[in-house]
Amino acid sequence: MNNVPTSYQEVFKTDKGVVYQCDATNRLVLEFWDTHTPMSARDFAQFRRMVQTIDIRQMALSTDNAYDVEILALPRSERCYVLTLCEVIHLRELLNGATLMLELNSMLRECGCSIAP
Repeated sequence: MNNVPTSYQEVFKTDKGVVYQCDATNRLVLEFWDTHTPMSARDFAQFRRMVQTIDIRQMALSTDNAYDVEILALPRSERCYVLTLCEVIHLRELLNGATLMLELNSMLRECGCSIAP
């Protein structure tokens, strides 16, 4: 996403994607593979759980074509991702990092600490 709306705050970024928080719509926006997908916090957490349950060991060790890709449909969306093993690992890194940063920001707010933009 080259022109990021001003209502978007970057939560976490890797070289493969970024997660934004949109204050205007109260949504998280996943940018991955040149797409951006807005979702609620609940849908984001559900999608992260879906990605976490993928058996990457099985994908890596199996010679069966059925394990070459994983197909994930996003909650309450028509979009789906068809991911290779490497893409699953990159997506996990992005989603886990974003979740960690959201939790950290929440803890800082609870402590009354100011969060720099």
